[in-house]
Amino acid sequence: MALTARTRGARFGDFEVDLRSGELRKHGIRLKLQDQPFQVLAHLLEHPGEVVTREELRQKLWPADTFVDFDTGLNSAIKKLRDALGDSAEEPRYIETLPRRGYRFIAHVENGDLPAAVSIEKRHATVPPVAPRSEPPKKRRFIVAAAVAAFVVVAALVTWRVFFARPALTGSDVILLASFVNKAGDPVFDNLDKALEVKLAESPFLSLLPEAAVRQTLRSMRHEPDERVTQELGIEICKRQGLKAVVVPEIDAIGSYYLITLEAIDAQSGKQIARQQQETDNKDKVVAALGKAASQLRRQLGESLSSLQKYNAPLALATTSSLEALQAYRTGVQRNHSGKIRESIPFFERAVELDPQFCSAYIMLGSSYHGIGEDEASRKNFARAFELKDKHLTQEENFLVTATYYWNITGNLEKENAVLTLYQQVYPRSVNAANLLGINYALLGRKEEALQEFNWTIDHSPEPSAFAYSNKSQALMSLGRFDEAKAILNQWQQKGSLFSYQTDMLYRIAFIQNDTATMDRIAREAAPDDTGWLQLQMQFAYLRGDIKKFRSLSETEVNLETRGGQAQDAADDLAARAQLESLLGNYGLARSLCRHSVAGDTDGATELWRCAEAFADGGDFTRAEALAAKLNRIAPENTIEQKVHLPLIHSIVDRQRGNPSEAADLLLQPELYKHTLDVPYRLGQAYLASNEPAKAAAQFRMVLDARDAGWWQVYAPLAQLGLARAYAAEGDREKNRKAYEDFFATWKEADPDIPILKQAKAEYAKLQ
Repeated sequence: MALTARTRGARFGDFEVDLRSGELRKHGIRLKLQDQPFQVLAHLLEHPGEVVTREELRQKLWPADTFVDFDTGLNSAIKKLRDALGDSAEEPRYIETLPRRGYRFIAHVENGDLPAAVSIEKRHATVPPVAPRSEPPKKRRFIVAAAVAAFVVVAALVTWRVFFARPALTGSDVILLASFVNKAGDPVFDNLDKALEVKLAESPFLSLLPEAAVRQTLRSMRHEPDERVTQELGIEICKRQGLKAVVVPEIDAIGSYYLITLEAIDAQSGKQIARQQQETDNKDKVVAALGKAASQLRRQLGESLSSLQKYNAPLALATTSSLEALQAYRTGVQRNHSGKIRESIPFFERAVELDPQFCSAYIMLGSSYHGIGEDEASRKNFARAFELKDKHLTQEENFLVTATYYWNITGNLEKENAVLTLYQQVYPRSVNAANLLGINYALLGRKEEALQEFNWTIDHSPEPSAFAYSNKSQALMSLGRFDEAKAILNQWQQKGSLFSYQTDMLYRIAFIQNDTATMDRIAREAAPDDTGWLQLQMQFAYLRGDIKKFRSLSETEVNLETRGGQAQDAADDLAARAQLESLLGNYGLARSLCRHSVAGDTDGATELWRCAEAFADGGDFTRAEALAAKLNRIAPENTIEQKVHLPLIHSIVDRQRGNPSEAADLLLQPELYKHTLDVPYRLGQAYLASNEPAKAAAQFRMVLDARDAGWWQVYAPLAQLGLARAYAAEGDREKNRKAYEDFFATWKEADPDIPILKQAKAEYAKLQ
């Protein structure tokens, strides 16, 4: 049906045209369109599907007596019209160009009257007679009181509807977030769903169906697991999962501005239960507009005002206003969670390059560098995130950054535990809270509790995470459940890529289970520049007494770190080598290594405590105590430094000075964390020196039984020798001889010039 002069308007796509008012609307919102482009549109709508020649438009819009550049004017009008409609000449949806002929309107048009505006009839009072009688004062007061009473009733009804009407959702309802509908056409908007997820997940009131559950449901529906979730598909998923609603987000380009629409659909009735829109005329403000729309939607769905006031960080700050940075960040997260930790780092680096205030990207950088063993870079990025946290994060992310700051920067595990406990109370569905709490429990020696948190993390993660699986495997190893630990890593390998630390765990499990074939395969596949692998092989070389290889691997590692600009990591590893050399009795070499390690004023805690132990073992008590004092000064809150390393340093000094009882007492403090192998080994040495061989033997056996622990390969041969000496002090010649033979079997191919090996052979010779 053609558009006539008597027709009020027309509809096509998401647009409405009102001929009488000369207005173009989209989704009910009026668009700015000048008169000539509007007249072109009106004429095209009079002839839908037909060719309207340029000559016809000239006669209609530019009478013969009008002296203008017609071609330029028409081209300009068509361009403005297309801009308003979001149309293009190359791929037209509405206006097709026919070269050298004219134009054709190709979309379906519905003509007819548009919904009329609501009118209010004005009622005029009848003119009263002259000199009317005045009403008695009481009656007038009654009329006023009645009017006031009526107003109060209406206000009460409105108030009840606003504040006490049943909310669309309750705190126990779970909702689904559909894929973003990108009508704007720019692919950079394809990443907005991640930003929206951050905003909705910020709310303790709302609960989103995890992405892993969405994928699994799609598989059961015989869809591809990575298929985009449309409104229709989302409703079907909700019905299968028993969810309340699906939120459908959309962005559209309307002329020179962008319109964001968030619509919540009841999954059972298919009816709309909430809808919010925000518009912006700037692409860089799209994320901020999305955040406002999401906040309003949360309130409309039933979240309390007090909750919104507390958990409502501006989204552009909580994530980033840079769509390109958001795109890089999302790609990095995908790589990271799949186990490609090293590959994810350049994307996070790109994100913070585009937006230096992008706090969440710094968090992921800190986590990623930690995962590949680059501690200096990890601490740097966690510290930067902490600097930005108050103004650039949601409340949940504030908990996350504060907890990781206490863990990685100050080292205060008690404060971290308090933050994580509160974090979990406020956000009981947060997998980040559970995972970090599990790590905290593991560091504090609470192994079973750690495993519980890692189990919950895996069961509730929105998508499988390499870190969650490796953490659970490590917890199982600490409990001596090696078959289960290996099974967990094998499960992860079916979902993603193994990263270096996971491969190291498989190697250690294979060693414990005498699986030489697996050990050989992992060794063949290992990257020669993987510093984590080099550290592990250093420990195994030490276990065999192959000190030449141990030193060669150490030099390779330090050189790699130095060339890579990781000065602090290189210094830490020099200190580690010095500590191990001192345990062998190579005190002069240990002192030399430590002089290189702690040469500057930027000493880290790791190099300080390792070198302090090395100096103490070698009898340089002044230097050991100076480093201990500096460690105490730079790490006053660090739980491990204060409750493990400083007591260890002072214990070695006391033992070497001839005060073994005091040395033992320092390592028996009730608040001391004893889950690291250096504590029982040093306590065994103190008991030996104080002539308590039975207690010493118990400590050395404890070391030998803890095959799951880090650095077991280092302390095992040392504990074997310590056990032999303890049995000798007890006078048990049979156990004494057997313990020495076990030690010599472990070091059967050891370098013959190791000082403690020479001493052990001399001790054994006396037994003959």
